[in-house]
Amino acid sequence: MSWLRDSRIEGLIQPLAISIIAFTIGYQLRPYLSPSSSSQTRSLSSSAHRSKKKKDQKGFEVVDGRPVEPSSSQPSAPRFDRSSSSDSEGATDAESDAEDETAAKSSDIASVKAAMSEEVKLVLVVNDSLKMSKGKIAAQAGHATLACAFMVKEMNPRLFRNWQMHGQPKIAVRCQDTEELEVLAAQARSLNLCARTIQDAGRTQVAPGSKTVLGIGPGPAKLINQVTGKLRLL
Repeated sequence: MSWLRDSRIEGLIQPLAISIIAFTIGYQLRPYLSPSSSSQTRSLSSSAHRSKKKKDQKGFEVVDGRPVEPSSSQPSAPRFDRSSSSDSEGATDAESDAEDETAAKSSDIASVKAAMSEEVKLVLVVNDSLKMSKGKIAAQAGHATLACAFMVKEMNPRLFRNWQMHGQPKIAVRCQDTEELEVLAAQARSLNLCARTIQDAGRTQVAPGSKTVLGIGPGPAKLINQVTGKLRLL
C-alpha cells in the first residue's frame, strides 16, 4: 500500500510544479503580452500632467506653479541671445579704443583737483545724429562710463574717491553730430579733463567706427560745465 501512496503523491507533485512554473513565466511576460497596459500608462501620465495645469487670472496656464503663455498656431518670433559678442549691442572697436586712450592720457588728468565739498560728476554726451535705440545708447554709455572711471582711478585716485563718495553722479546729454562730439572732446582735454570717445564695432545699428558716446570726467562740475553746460539733456 505504501508504494501506491508514493506513486499518487509523485503524480500530484509533477503537475503542481508545472503549474507554478507556467504561472511565474506568464506573470513576468504580462506587460509584453498586454498592449493596452502601455497605452493606459501613457493615458494616466497625460491626464496627470493635464491636471497640474490651471489658469491664472490673466488666462495663462499655470504648470507647476509657473505661468505659461498659451500656444499659438502662428510661429513665434525667433529669440536671439544678445550675450554673444557677434550680436552684442555694446561691442566696441578695440583698435580705436586704444588710440582714444592714448589721446586721453595726453591730458594732465592728475592735476585736476576738487575739494571734498565740491560737486564732482561724469557727463555722457550722446551723438544724436546716429538715432540709436535706447538699448544701444545704454550699452555705449556703459562703455564710456567704465572707460572714464578706470582712467581717472588710475591717474587721479583722489578725484575718483571724491566722485565715489558723492554717489558717482552721471548726467546724460546730447550733441548734434560727430563733428560737435570731436570738438567737445578737444575742449575737455584742453582743460585736463578725462575725455573718452567710444567707437562702435558696427555689428548692429551703426556703421563700424561710429563715434557714439563721449564721456567727460569724473571731474569738478564747474569745470565740466564749461564744456557741456549748454547741451540739452538726453
